[in-house]
Amino acid sequence: MGVAIRVSDYLKSLGVSYSLVPHSHSQSAVQSAISAGVPVRQTAKSVLLEDHEGRRILAVIPAGNRVLLKKLSDQLGRELHLIKESQMRGSFDDCELGALPAIGEPYHLQAIYDELLSEEPEVYMEAGDHEHLVRLSHAAFLAVMANHPHGRFSIDRSADYGQPSRGWDWQ
Repeated sequence: MGVAIRVSDYLKSLGVSYSLVPHSHSQSAVQSAISAGVPVRQTAKSVLLEDHEGRRILAVIPAGNRVLLKKLSDQLGRELHLIKESQMRGSFDDCELGALPAIGEPYHLQAIYDELLSEEPEVYMEAGDHEHLVRLSHAAFLAVMANHPHGRFSIDRSADYGQPSRGWDWQ
């Protein structure tokens, strides 16, 4: 499949250059990064959230991290909860289930990104299938996220296990 049509059209409308990085079939953003040989910390994953009024938001965080829901809820002034993958059907009709690109506009979603990603020289994200990543330069990533709020609202998953962080850099 390659890059989702809506994502490709949106990036072209912004004049943003990108490249596709193929990898073997994967089931998560972390697996995609490892398979593609790119740093997990530079790979963005999308977490679809919803508030009590049904308003959805796409949280974009490093693939090796998890969203701190309470912190993000406090930052946005609304109570958020995760949306199950089964509830996403139809919302991302040009994407395979579980391969959400880290861009909200093509899907009429507000996005918020973790500032950790803006510190990276390039950012990778799911292309809409389970076999490609989109590579964006630092400047291109910032252009894509220019109209979206940002903050610090994720934590490295290794903290969940009491392990010191290895930085998730397998390159």
